[in-house]
Amino acid sequence: MSEKKFAILDAAEELIAVNGYRSTTTRMIAEEAGVNVAMLSYYFGSKEQLLKELIDRHSANVKQLLEQITGQQHHAVTTFRKFLFAFVDYSFENPKPVIIAIREIGLLNQRPDILKDLQKTMLEVHGMFMGVLVEAKKSGHLRNIDIELSVLTFSSTVESYLVNLFMFEDGFPFLGIEKASKEAMKKRLKNHLSSLFDQMTKDLNG
Repeated sequence: MSEKKFAILDAAEELIAVNGYRSTTTRMIAEEAGVNVAMLSYYFGSKEQLLKELIDRHSANVKQLLEQITGQQHHAVTTFRKFLFAFVDYSFENPKPVIIAIREIGLLNQRPDILKDLQKTMLEVHGMFMGVLVEAKKSGHLRNIDIELSVLTFSSTVESYLVNLFMFEDGFPFLGIEKASKEAMKKRLKNHLSSLFDQMTKDLNG
């Protein structure tokens, strides 16, 4: 990927995360990236395709991270917990693509071709989580849970916090959750998700 294409993707990620997809124009992206508008058409063809590549890049990064964990050959229960923690860490270090993927995907309902591609990309990541839970269930160390909804619960908890971060600012602590440092909130989320997972698993030594 060329340096200019990277610059356009980075600029689009920054602007769309702050302003929203509809309010971010190709001219704004070009100016932020230091290129002319024609370069956006050359590399991406349309703003919709640019959004798709942004989310593809995000999903590819998450998949690569999770594949590294899978390759370590841990027990499925241990692997899933590592998945959770890695997902929290990555999401907190890269909140903008997470925000874009969750907040903007519904805006493309008038472009079913693009929407279908985006959904497929995001499902690949969630499918990795489901696959590990399926293996844990096969091994007899997972209770009789709804695997699909469990994955949704775990991922949505992290994504919802990041997308609605403004709700936890000083003076407006949504649900009584006070504003905390990034590291403090990461730790709180990891502890919460780990506790939820503990309730789904059986004693590995039992």
